[in-house]
Amino acid sequence: MPDTPFSAFLRARRQGLDPSDAGLPVGPRRRTPGLRREEVAVRAGISTDYYARLEQGRQRLPTGPVLDGIAAALLLTEPERDHLHRLAHRRSAPATAAVNGPATVDATARSLLAALDRSPAFVTGPRFDLLAWNPCAAALMADPASRPALERNLLWQVFCCPHGAAQRANHAPTGSIGADLVAGLRAQHADRPDDRELTALVTRLSARSPQFAALWARHRAAPPRQGRLALRHPALDTGVLDYTALALPASGHHLFVYLPPAGRRTPDLFRRLHPAASR
Repeated sequence: MPDTPFSAFLRARRQGLDPSDAGLPVGPRRRTPGLRREEVAVRAGISTDYYARLEQGRQRLPTGPVLDGIAAALLLTEPERDHLHRLAHRRSAPATAAVNGPATVDATARSLLAALDRSPAFVTGPRFDLLAWNPCAAALMADPASRPALERNLLWQVFCCPHGAAQRANHAPTGSIGADLVAGLRAQHADRPDDRELTALVTRLSARSPQFAALWARHRAAPPRQGRLALRHPALDTGVLDYTALALPASGHHLFVYLPPAGRRTPDLFRRLHPAASR
């Protein structure tokens, strides 16, 4: 049977789990990465055959308690547990229209951008398209308004833009802005396997960036939070910036704010980006 998002997620998370993290011995007899199916089944309290059929897409999706047992067996985080339930359609999700649009930014979010005039700040939509930004962010990102629509996307900037693609630290499997964004993309579209715009974006990014393709195949799922961006910019005397991502009321929208790294929290770090940053 064809692979499903649910079965692909189970397989990827099982293969990505270190046996030692699950309290299992790591010996020479292990020839494949991750846990064995029977090990996950025992930890989840279900039969190996039943779990195997789930991974192969040959079994009706389980009940909530069984899903929770599988989540515990795979050591899923709370966002990943929620992702598993959404893939199984056991928890409600926002309406399709709310996730896919509109690509507008309300007055409150624009007021936030104006108030955050000393730091680069911008608003992204459900697929991390850049919807609005303040002057400081425009200077940092070389004026997104002047770029083709396909390039006004934070994922494209991190993985496909020559400057972003050159920063390998941004594509690390964990703790990087690239991993954070890819996990966020999966989390926001867990129950939208037929989203053609999402499929087109993933196909386009995978073709341009092996790093994106590798992170997408890990099936991590979690909303973007905070982390660190590596960059090289002629107007900045630092190679890293911290960032924070805040969920906005509009479905799938986030406010990103870049900040000086710890120890550099001076009000004038961004003064050369835009005059307002030095007020």
